[in-house]
Amino acid sequence: MQPVLSVRTPPHIATEAFTDAAAAVARLDDIYERNTRFLRDRFEAYANGEPLATPVRATYPFVRVTTSTHARLDSRLSYGFVARPGVHETTVTRPDFSVPI
Repeated sequence: MQPVLSVRTPPHIATEAFTDAAAAVARLDDIYERNTRFLRDRFEAYANGEPLATPVRATYPFVRVTTSTHARLDSRLSYGFVARPGVHETTVTRPDFSVPI
């Protein structure tokens, strides 16, 4: 049996529901900045001679949209669409590139 490898990560952040798009984007920014800062800090420590005892990992924030209805819309719109009811998720790799809301 393989030993379980521990991984150093920032503390878990629970998912949250938003009805305000600006607040959701602000939270994406917060999570992205926190996780990239964690990685930068660990890299800087390693570059300064601190041993890397375990792998280091952080994740991008993600967006989850749940819809229970389906209406035929023009799917060529630039902001996208969901093809059917259900739960749809994607990671957000650079929320700071978002368009102001």
